[in-house]
Amino acid sequence: MDLDQFDKALQAPTMEAVIALTERFQDLESKPEAMVFSFLRKIDQTIAVGYSDDFSTTRSSFEQRDFVLIDARRGTKREERLLLLTLKEIGLNSTYNKNCFDLNQHLLQNLNHLGWPIGDLRPSRFHKQFGDRINRPLDQC
Repeated sequence: MDLDQFDKALQAPTMEAVIALTERFQDLESKPEAMVFSFLRKIDQTIAVGYSDDFSTTRSSFEQRDFVLIDARRGTKREERLLLLTLKEIGLNSTYNKNCFDLNQHLLQNLNHLGWPIGDLRPSRFHKQFGDRINRPLDQC
């Protein structure tokens, strides 16, 4: 192979990366309050992941349904779409809606690997916090 072939072979992935970075930063600049987040509802061990342009309103809505904020960070709608697509492709099915999942170690491992904000719900701490939840009263989870 000559250098021209190498150059052409590298152009497409390089341009895709530049476009993805540009899109991400343009979205973050135009929507400074946009966040990606994780909420947990202890009573049924449901974790909700998602994106919001107006996080304070979203947070209030989740808290009214007995969810507790686990973690959040600035992010984009594209990140949420990619996360949900990836979770579906690896066989993790949603429960109540496309953003809600049953809390388990496999889900936490994947959220952690994908860089999603999960706060203290690290996979290594899962068994300590929730491993024997069946034998404990719900208010102790």
